[in-house]
Amino acid sequence: MSNLQAKSRLAFLALLCLAAVSASANAQTLTSLTPGRKLAPDVLEVIPPGIDYGDTFQGPIDLELVGENSDLAWVPNYVSESETLLKKASDVVFRGDAYGLQFAFKPVRMMETILPGEDGQAKSAIVWYLLYRVRNVGGDLRPTPEADPFGNQVFGQPTKAASTWVRFMPRFRLRTLGANSRTYLDPVLPSVKAAIAAKERVGQPIFDSIEMQRQKIELSTEAETHDYWGVATWVNVDPRTDFFRIEVSGLTNAQRLVLDEGRTKYLQKTLVLHFTRPGDTVNELEDVIRYGIPAIDDAVRQKYVLDQFGLQDRLDHMWIYQ
Repeated sequence: MSNLQAKSRLAFLALLCLAAVSASANAQTLTSLTPGRKLAPDVLEVIPPGIDYGDTFQGPIDLELVGENSDLAWVPNYVSESETLLKKASDVVFRGDAYGLQFAFKPVRMMETILPGEDGQAKSAIVWYLLYRVRNVGGDLRPTPEADPFGNQVFGQPTKAASTWVRFMPRFRLRTLGANSRTYLDPVLPSVKAAIAAKERVGQPIFDSIEMQRQKIELSTEAETHDYWGVATWVNVDPRTDFFRIEVSGLTNAQRLVLDEGRTKYLQKTLVLHFTRPGDTVNELEDVIRYGIPAIDDAVRQKYVLDQFGLQDRLDHMWIYQ
């Protein structure tokens, strides 16, 4: 090959490289300028804040020292027995404001991606994901003391309040049901989150569960709405799964205190979403995941489905303490 031919070939290859770089840059620019889609009203399932009057108090419950220090019991001579430490630590009622966030979501979807395996090698993986939106719509409840006819302080119906902003400390768990029951936690997958954001195009940043904790969920009003989008992901869920549920903690600060063998347990109010997946292990990505428990005319089949969820009646979602 002559020097002239070699130089011409190098120049041609250089032009190809420049064209490839230019095309990549243009593609990135177009992607960044692509506006978000306006979702139809019925695309998102919307769950209102899950708080009620009972969430403004907890108890009555005995503090741990009651069971551990029964020798503190004594009868005073000059004051009521109710003024002793042991009595003050018995049947305690805790009161506080209760807030809750509105939770909207699209049914669970799947995508195939490349992730590092346990050996460090890149491998193909199926990711299940839940795209969601939270709003602080107000409606907080505040315990309000008032005096009874005898001048004693009592608590009646809580009053409405509104926090300027709150935090959402999400925890998502996917539990497969049936013979192959298993719990999957929500890992942080930056590359997957970016691919989901490009696919869903909501027009706003999408946060993973760690990033969401750093956001101030500001109060939405009729004049100004503040939406916060997030995504929860689960990797390589058992493809044989027909029924599963997703547990979402952190949407409210409501909790229950339970004394278990002398120790206090703090049970968080948790949203449970039920899903069905009529599919199999073949062409997993083509299976459609549906929100809720289907209504079936056959009573035997309906009971079978309800048994998988541990329910007596059909419930698409419910609130539990755990």
